[in-house]
Amino acid sequence: MSNAITTEDVRTWFRGLENAQDTLKVMQQYVDENVVWTISTSADGPLGKTTPISGTYDSREAFVKGAMAPLLPLFTDGIHLSLTDVIVQPSENNDPSDRHLTKAVVEMKGTATMKSGKDWNNDYAWVIYFNNETKKAVRVKTYFDSAAVNKAFEQ
Repeated sequence: MSNAITTEDVRTWFRGLENAQDTLKVMQQYVDENVVWTISTSADGPLGKTTPISGTYDSREAFVKGAMAPLLPLFTDGIHLSLTDVIVQPSENNDPSDRHLTKAVVEMKGTATMKSGKDWNNDYAWVIYFNNETKKAVRVKTYFDSAAVNKAFEQ
């Protein structure tokens, strides 16, 4: 377990996300190209797809195209994420393939200025599974205020 992701590793990743202009660079460095990234509820949930970007993406490229590309143009300078809290622990799933993973749960605040001139404020929680060998995220689940996201798309 000496290669396990640490709290400081996660904090380093999120320091890179605080500058919205570095988001894609940080994604390439810390997110596996075959990541499975789920945003809020997916289309098969009881409420269906709750935002235009909700769903499960099966690669970094799919996530960038399906979630980031539609969302980021709504803001003048991207979304600035600031880390509030981090919990890091070994993955405790019963799946033997998860033994090489470390789970991080992060809480963040997101701020931005929308192109409409309105302020954007949203709270986020991400559950991230990192591969201890590659130090990259291989599974991510993100949670946020879906009503705020929908309002952003309505502007």
